[in-house]
Amino acid sequence: MATLYEAILEVSREYLGVAAKDYIDRRIRIVQRGEEPETVTVDRLERLAAGIGMTAKVYINADKVERFQAEILALERRFQTNL
Repeated sequence: MATLYEAILEVSREYLGVAAKDYIDRRIRIVQRGEEPETVTVDRLERLAAGIGMTAKVYINADKVERFQAEILALERRFQTNL
């Protein structure tokens, strides 16, 4: 089973392609207050999705941003045992 970080990265690649890792690592570090992206926890997904909503519009259209956010938030159900 993939880790939460790996799942986030997989979703991000669907929307950002090769730029996904750099983008999502930066966003996760912000919501984790500098902690390594691989240590992201489920309780940070809402803040991560909000950050994506504010910044991804530069790279992709608004409809895709909304779907991107929804897929990130949906990971909570999949990984909720990690709360």
